[in-house]
Amino acid sequence: MPITLRQLCATEQFGLRVLAGHDQLDRTLTWAHVSELPDPTPFLDGGELLLITGVSLPTTAAETTRFVRTLVAAGIAGIGFGTGLGYEQAPQTLVDAATRFSVPLLDVPLRTPFIALTKAVSKAQSDDDMKALRSNYQSLRRLLQAAVTVNGTRAVVRRVAELIGGWAALLDSAGHTVEISHTAAAAGIERTAPERDARPMEVSFLTSENEDVISHPLLTSRGKLMGYLVAGCPGAVGSLNQGIVIAAASLLTLMTARTRDAQLTMNHLRTVAMHQLFEGQNALARNISGELWGGFPVEPFQVFHVAGPSGLLESVSVSLLDGLSRDLAFGITDGALIAVVSATDSGRILARINEIDVTVGVSDMLWWDDLSRARRQAAQAAAEAGARNLPSMRFAELSESGLSAFLDQDRSTAFAAAHLRPLLEAKGGSDLYRTLAMWLAHNGVGDAAATALNIHRHTLRSRLTRIESLLQLDLGSPTERAELWLEYRLLGDAPTI
Repeated sequence: MPITLRQLCATEQFGLRVLAGHDQLDRTLTWAHVSELPDPTPFLDGGELLLITGVSLPTTAAETTRFVRTLVAAGIAGIGFGTGLGYEQAPQTLVDAATRFSVPLLDVPLRTPFIALTKAVSKAQSDDDMKALRSNYQSLRRLLQAAVTVNGTRAVVRRVAELIGGWAALLDSAGHTVEISHTAAAAGIERTAPERDARPMEVSFLTSENEDVISHPLLTSRGKLMGYLVAGCPGAVGSLNQGIVIAAASLLTLMTARTRDAQLTMNHLRTVAMHQLFEGQNALARNISGELWGGFPVEPFQVFHVAGPSGLLESVSVSLLDGLSRDLAFGITDGALIAVVSATDSGRILARINEIDVTVGVSDMLWWDDLSRARRQAAQAAAEAGARNLPSMRFAELSESGLSAFLDQDRSTAFAAAHLRPLLEAKGGSDLYRTLAMWLAHNGVGDAAATALNIHRHTLRSRLTRIESLLQLDLGSPTERAELWLEYRLLGDAPTI
C-alpha cells in the first residue's frame, strides 16, 4: 500500500515531530509537494503532504486559519513545516489552525531535506505499483492456465471468483446463466438484470447489501453481444478487483466466440445425424457417434424432448457432453433438443437436465422400431409439462391420466394428423395450431387465451373464424372442442404431418 503519515513519522532518520492532527496519521499519501505559494491549491490533486518553510505564510491568525481551511478543502493529507530557516519552530497560529481542522502538522527539522520526504513517498508508490503489477501478472497467468483446461469456460469463471474473493457467473446474451461459481451469485445476477436490460452493451456497477457487483458484456470486435461476465465481492465499497474481471471478460469473449463457432458446426452435424436416426438409418449415425456424442444409446431407450430458450438448450448440450454418459445421442432441431438415452442412464441424465431451467418430456422405454413413436410421446409429455408448469413429465403419467390410455396411439395420432392437415398446411398454420391449442387450454375464454398468446382479442377471434373455415367445424360445439383437445394431446406442440 502507499505510505501513510504514521509510517513516515516512524522513520527515525527523518526526525519528524507531530504538532497537530494526531488522530489522522493513517492517511495514505499520494505525493509530497513543495510549494511556497500563498495559494498552492491549483497545483494539488488531493492526498499530498504539503511541504512549506513559511515564506508566504500569513501573519495573522485569521489569515492563517483561512489558508489552512483552503488546503483542507483541496484534500491535502498533511502539512510538513520546515524549521531552522525562517522559523525556529512552527507558528502557534498555524498549530492552532491545523488542530481546529484536524489536519496533521509535522515539524520537519533542518537536517531533513524536503527531497528526502518526496523520494520516500515516491518509492512507496513505486513499490506499491510494482506489487500490483506482479499480482495482476500472476492473476492473468492463472486465468490463462484455467482457459486451457478441459472445460476452460467453467474453469475461468471459478478462477475469477477465487481471485476476487467473491463469486462469478457467465451468462448468455439473453441473460440466462451458463456457468456459475457459487449459488450465492443468483441474487447478484438478479440485482444487475435491470441495468443489463436497460443498457445491454455497457458495463454496469452496483453496490448494495455490502457487496460490489460488476456486469461486463462480452462484445466481439464487430459489436456482437456474446454474453455477460457478472462478478461480486462482499466487503467495503471498491474492494472488487475490476482489472481481473475486465481481463477475464476479454478472455471469455475470445473463448465464447471460438467455442460458439465450433459448437454451431457440431450442433449442425448432430442435428443431421438425428434426422438420419429418425429416418431409420441407424448405421450411419452409429458410425459417427463417437465423434458427435462419445457413444451411442442401447435398447431399450427413452426419448427426451427438451424445450426452452436456445441459450439454455446449448447449456443442456454442454451438460450432456460433460462426462455424464456415453450411452446417448442428441441434437437440437425444430426449436427443441431431442435426446435418445439408454434406459439404464435416463434417470441420472434427467436429474442433471432438471438442474437447468428447461421443460422435459420423457417417452416410454421402447426399441428402435418404435423410435418415431417415442419421439412423439416425448413431445406430448413436454407440452403437457409446459402447460402444467412442471420441469418434466413422463408420457406414462400423461397417458394414465385420461381417455388416451385406452386408445391405439398410432391409429389415433394418424387420424388426428389427417383431421388437422388443412389447418397445418395453411399459410400461418403453426400460429393457427398454437392459437387453437391455447384457446382450448383456456376453456374457450377468449381474453385469457389472447393474453397467453400475447395477441389482441380481435386477432384471436379472426384466427378462430379461419380455423372453423379450414376445418369445416363449429367451435361452439362442446363435442368438437373435446375432440380437438384430444387431437392436440395426441399430436403435441410440434406435430409431423
